[in-house]
Amino acid sequence: MKLFPVTWVFFILVFFVSAARAQENVLLHPDKFYKKFFPRLRIKPAPLDTAYIKTYPNYLSVGTHILSPGIRFNLGPRGPGSAAATSHFRTNIADVMGFSASYRFVAAGFAFLLKSGLQKNDAYAPSAYRTATIKFSGSAYSFQFKYIRIKGLTDVSDINRNPAGPYRLRPDLLNKEFQLEALYNVNWKKYSYTAPITFSQRQVRSQAGVLFKAGAYYNQLSGDSALISREQQRHFDPAFANITTLRRVTFKVAPGVGGTFVFNRRFFASLVVFPSVNLYLYKYIDQSQQKTASREALVFNPEGKASIGYQSRRFYGGVRYEYEWSSAALQYIGLSTVSRYIGFELGYRFSAPRVVKKVYRKTMPPGM
Repeated sequence: MKLFPVTWVFFILVFFVSAARAQENVLLHPDKFYKKFFPRLRIKPAPLDTAYIKTYPNYLSVGTHILSPGIRFNLGPRGPGSAAATSHFRTNIADVMGFSASYRFVAAGFAFLLKSGLQKNDAYAPSAYRTATIKFSGSAYSFQFKYIRIKGLTDVSDINRNPAGPYRLRPDLLNKEFQLEALYNVNWKKYSYTAPITFSQRQVRSQAGVLFKAGAYYNQLSGDSALISREQQRHFDPAFANITTLRRVTFKVAPGVGGTFVFNRRFFASLVVFPSVNLYLYKYIDQSQQKTASREALVFNPEGKASIGYQSRRFYGGVRYEYEWSSAALQYIGLSTVSRYIGFELGYRFSAPRVVKKVYRKTMPPGM
């Protein structure tokens, strides 16, 4: 009688170990996972108009790029005479060089900072720049999550001129942002929004289209001390004198338009514009970490991309310029932000090795 419970415990353990091994076997083999749990799953890509858009599904693309980021923040009091008391914060970021490889819907890459930069200034405080991006670029829909972290700004305003140097250095200032964006391309069968950006598609005939973008963003600008100097405090409302942190949650719904002009068959010029009015939910935090204000505001926020380049079956490359501007009238202060990126890209496509095709086929859902 004493062996009966022990025997059952043994069989139960054997059952769970066998089930775990079977489950592990399925999870380690995605193709078996899809067959077991999603037997009817079959992704059917929507057909593009091949007279306008060309894709290269059997090619592996490898490329390199150089990106020069530059971001500006202008923070000043509201009212007459505000320009003289406004802080003009500037970043000092070296160029970013990266390498990438992509096949069908999968892309991977890495990047590192160079020692010099197109928008770098040796008289400014050095800016530490970190970014991470996860994106899906489809023909009709595109999704992107992006994280940006910048530490170290320089105030180039006249009011904060330092006797020991031409500018007031703020290595303690930290700006970090989380972005979540979705985009829909109305004319996706004939116009490729991603062709001049990721080069995953090629626009072979000139075309334009209407775009819709929606996004949610979290941004925080903070410092170890007050955002404004003692020289500026007499120009600001006393309630803002000791503010060390500005936090913003932004919601965007933006219609836009884009177009690509193709000439000499392989050369292109592209332009995309999004005018929008965003909803700001913001609050201030002082040196004692107490919330001092929480408000809402509508903010005008236009943005655009322009590029020119070359794309053929094998080679592709181009130069692009991205610009985004916003100007907000908040409680006590006015805040404007300018982000601009200059990028250079060069890449090559070739027939994907058999091992790449096999790994892709074994890991991706059927039809992709």
